[in-house]
Amino acid sequence: MDFNTIVGIVTFLVMMVMILGGIPIFVSMLTCSFVGFIVLFDGNITMAITQFTTAPFSLAGNYNYAVLPLFMLVGTLAGETGIAEDAFAAIRSFLGRVKGGTLFTVIGANAVFGACSGSSIAGNVVFGKLAMPTLDKEGYDRKYAMGCITAAGALSTLIPPSMGILMFCLVVPANLSVSTALVGGIGPGILTAIALGITVRVIGVVKKGSIPEASGEKVPASEKIKGLKLLLPILFLFALIIGGSAMGWFPATVGGAIGAVACCLYAFAKRMPLKKLAGCMWEAAVMNAGIFPIIIGGQIFGRFVSATGIAATLANAIAGVNAPPFIIFLLVIILYIFCGCVMDIVSIIIITVPIVFPVLTGLGYDPYVLVIALCFMTEIAGLTPPIGMNVFATANALRVKPMEIFSGVIPYVVCEFAMVLLVAHVPQIVTFIPSLF
Repeated sequence: MDFNTIVGIVTFLVMMVMILGGIPIFVSMLTCSFVGFIVLFDGNITMAITQFTTAPFSLAGNYNYAVLPLFMLVGTLAGETGIAEDAFAAIRSFLGRVKGGTLFTVIGANAVFGACSGSSIAGNVVFGKLAMPTLDKEGYDRKYAMGCITAAGALSTLIPPSMGILMFCLVVPANLSVSTALVGGIGPGILTAIALGITVRVIGVVKKGSIPEASGEKVPASEKIKGLKLLLPILFLFALIIGGSAMGWFPATVGGAIGAVACCLYAFAKRMPLKKLAGCMWEAAVMNAGIFPIIIGGQIFGRFVSATGIAATLANAIAGVNAPPFIIFLLVIILYIFCGCVMDIVSIIIITVPIVFPVLTGLGYDPYVLVIALCFMTEIAGLTPPIGMNVFATANALRVKPMEIFSGVIPYVVCEFAMVLLVAHVPQIVTFIPSLF
């Protein structure tokens, strides 16, 4: 092991200690990267400063990153204009009289809402507030109901436009098509929604009384058909953003702008007050301001990792061990679960991708399959204690203790973990729909 690799490993470990000690993640990355560059450049501070001036400038001037605040705006407007409530009502009219129907509705509505929000936490908050009163009234076991609400939010990371997939494509050390990656999430998203529904049924069989019999009112077929019009705004937005970019009419970055304008026009049509519209824009700006320092820190840390050659050394070490690719993938999954205990989803992507992506692609994994599988894994990591961002978001929305949700989300985590392994090793689940375009 050469000197540069040792410096990289020690710096990475120090950074993890700083993060665990409560120091902000972007501060930890920038500090360790700066000191690491000084060591690599034999004490030449000027070279280290050069890295810290060129990287932020090129990043801030990169047009591709404009897509992040635009899709954040789409998500905030979708939540405020009633799109989520309409989707919930339309799906519930079909599933309300099925055993476990309200939880099936939560899963389906999260999948549909993901077509315009791109944020799992948005789904957690919206459907937590929307569905929990009904679930309590109908007699669902609270911990499993809250676990389902939290886990179903992960569908927003699979159903495009996904913030996680966008972030992954922006930081990955490879030239990937954002449109192909986004469309690739549709198949796994649909399959995962079905798997979560099966999990609800299994819980109902294993834990007697946790899933009550259907008690919803019977809805005439004519009313169900009429209710489908409530889904038109989401379907139109999905077709506009994803259909347009997949067909090559415009790149995904422009799709974000078109989607934001469409949402603004819909907000005007719904007579949303200008103050509320401005609040949505402010919320999207604040979210982007919170993420961008982490992106800058991750970009510089990625340059440092590249300079140390950690990824190449790790790949050579793995090749020397002759471990099967499946075992290596499982080790990466375990790393993501550990990271999810202490970090948020964006930080996991930015810190781990420069290291694990080259290793896994070198083992033969399809890069687009990796984008979907690892993005999905970051969402599952967000369900793990003690930090679990998605669990805390749901707990805060419902005013309950996070541990109540952690105990009920376990069956759904097992289900989603199995789906990650399935997606990673049956690549056609990801590649089939993009191949149609």
